[in-house]
Amino acid sequence: MTKSVIDWVPRLNPLLRVGPPRWNGTAIVTDIGIDGEERLIEIGLAERCVLDEVDGSRDVSTIASELSAKGMPVDTTRIVGVLNRFAYVGAVERPFSMKAGLADIDWAANEGQRVRPDQIAGAADSGAGLDLWRKLTFLAHPVVFGILVVAGIAGAVFLAINLSDALATVLDATVWQAILAGVAAVVWTGAVTMLHESGHGALFHHESTRSPFLALTRFGLILMPNTHMPGFSLLGARERARVLAAGPLVSMVFAALPVVLFVTVDEPQVRIIAAMCMCCDALIIALGISPFPNTDATRLIEAWAGVDQLQAVAFRTLVGKYSLPAGLPLRSKVAIRLYPVLLLVTIALWLAVIVWAARLILN
Repeated sequence: MTKSVIDWVPRLNPLLRVGPPRWNGTAIVTDIGIDGEERLIEIGLAERCVLDEVDGSRDVSTIASELSAKGMPVDTTRIVGVLNRFAYVGAVERPFSMKAGLADIDWAANEGQRVRPDQIAGAADSGAGLDLWRKLTFLAHPVVFGILVVAGIAGAVFLAINLSDALATVLDATVWQAILAGVAAVVWTGAVTMLHESGHGALFHHESTRSPFLALTRFGLILMPNTHMPGFSLLGARERARVLAAGPLVSMVFAALPVVLFVTVDEPQVRIIAAMCMCCDALIIALGISPFPNTDATRLIEAWAGVDQLQAVAFRTLVGKYSLPAGLPLRSKVAIRLYPVLLLVTIALWLAVIVWAARLILN
């Protein structure tokens, strides 16, 4: 290797964002991205270690020495290869100029991100009704978000206190009253769901400056709206928690509206409609905060634990398909080991609720 290459002093792109490391069941990976670009690049542990040593003052030889001192001996040829890949995509400043090859890679940087494997459809924001999140960015202000937390918890408590009376009202309704209330509740639930997803999108855009878009995800056999957030993995733990919490909090706040109608209006049909909306709100909120696959609760655990697709990793580890390295952070190992138990307990609780509700209906 020529001396000039060994003497190369790489410098990070000042717009580079580096996400926290995550365990995907087989390797520790990290996403990196550049502000103003749509492209995300997933790198492995060795590449992350090299990237962490780039500070604008160390040459290739010094980086190799630093890594060796930390117990990770890597020859300079491999380091140069990693740095060349980073330079090619613009993660480090390019020490070279090329007319061929770079045009395509730079153009690709502005291509929108595809949906995740568990999302079966996606639609980029067309500016015609799918960009409600743009109207809710005020929720990201610390004071407003604090109010949202308090109001959301209060709304959920208000709903829980009056839920049994609402269920009794629905059960006492005639068939036609129930059908009318059911149609109204479906419309209400759809509207609240869109606001829920827009809450996620608004906080994500504020924290990342990237644009989310609406997609569909599987909840068992059911398709549900979902906000695709390219670059979510680049956010810190606090920012990710805020983004994930925003959706359920918005739902909890709006859940208080039918409760107010239910307790203040005497007209029977209005009360039945409000009661049906309350039952639907309670069901959706309870599902969202349950640790089922692809729910907000599970995503929050994944963000805290630093694990991708927790349900798949946990069960494949349980049956021995994946191994659990001793060097993983404790919180990652705890989440992987406990998630199957947590899911089974959650399923048991939901079955108990279903049995209780069925007995109420039949009696």
